[in-house]
Amino acid sequence: MIRAVVPAAAVALAACAAGPGPSAPVPTPVSGDAVAIDAAVVDAVPLADAGPPLPWLKGSTHVHAQPSRDSTTPVPAVIAWYEQHGYDFIVLTDHNRITEIDGNTYGETWVRARETGLIVLAGIELTFNPDKCLPQDVDMKCRIHINGLGVTERMPGKLDWADRKTDQRLLQYTKGLDTITALGGLAQLNHPQWQWGMQPDLIVELGKRGFKLVEIANRQFDNWNGGDATHPAMETLWDAALTAGVDLWGVASDDAHDYQADGGGQYPAGGGWVMVRAPRDPDAIKAALAAGQFYASTGVTLSRADVVGSELIVEVDASDPGDHAIAFISDGKLIDAVTARAARIEIPAGHYVRAVVRRLDDPTGAMAWTQPARR
Repeated sequence: MIRAVVPAAAVALAACAAGPGPSAPVPTPVSGDAVAIDAAVVDAVPLADAGPPLPWLKGSTHVHAQPSRDSTTPVPAVIAWYEQHGYDFIVLTDHNRITEIDGNTYGETWVRARETGLIVLAGIELTFNPDKCLPQDVDMKCRIHINGLGVTERMPGKLDWADRKTDQRLLQYTKGLDTITALGGLAQLNHPQWQWGMQPDLIVELGKRGFKLVEIANRQFDNWNGGDATHPAMETLWDAALTAGVDLWGVASDDAHDYQADGGGQYPAGGGWVMVRAPRDPDAIKAALAAGQFYASTGVTLSRADVVGSELIVEVDASDPGDHAIAFISDGKLIDAVTARAARIEIPAGHYVRAVVRRLDDPTGAMAWTQPARR
């Protein structure tokens, strides 16, 4: 097999991987180990486990409906929107409340689980918006927002969970994590850079304390995702945690509140989702999210994102048109990039590698992110 030439378009991928935002210096690949391979060759490489591969399920882990009070769309219409747009599951994460659908589902990870149609996992967005929490930039606000996915506990009405006696950001996040754990859920850090609320040392500590998911591409917050001259981008923060040895899985979400047919509204649905490799079962979906068995997307569809032996193998699905750039990131650095529909790379011993895939010449900037692979 012949290694592909690395074009400038592919190298530039890492500079804008977090979506719209300030431009950044274009890094230079440092390893040259990535190999572009024909899709037929990729398809011939077996999966590490026996048996047929599990399906990819499309889902959103951050969805609001009328009970959130900042959405006007009733729950049935929200479900209908996601069903009509080809989703397999959502997590209903209304602000500080667990919204029931099919009656009392106490002890279950779901509020709607049928043999056909959209699976709706039980969820909540813990939301606390004090004027100040430290550390904090001057003229910024404090926003502590944490999703609980697949929660099994239930309570009526609104949950008052925040610790109002402290102004320490770490303690507020920790209280939220403890609350989600008590509810039986999986904790997700939501739009952490809103109001420039996150720093590398903080995200490392939060990962060590038990957070498993972080939004690297919340599409309602594109202008915060990419960072600026004095604040790190979400991918930079993600890599800080990964480099420190923390397994933190990256999520793309729509954080939807508006479901207009024309895609309008202040917080429109669609635009960011996860593709989870799991059986069509609520508990299996939750377990796959916890284990990082998914990739995040704002429009690019992958058919494979697999670790086989000591290699990470990535393949763009045949249904996804056009040319693609595949970049490989390790320890926060671009180590290689190719223009191809499929590629593989050796996972550096004692380190991680993750892939970022961009559809070239796409004005929407459609991308996909694999989870980090280690050996």
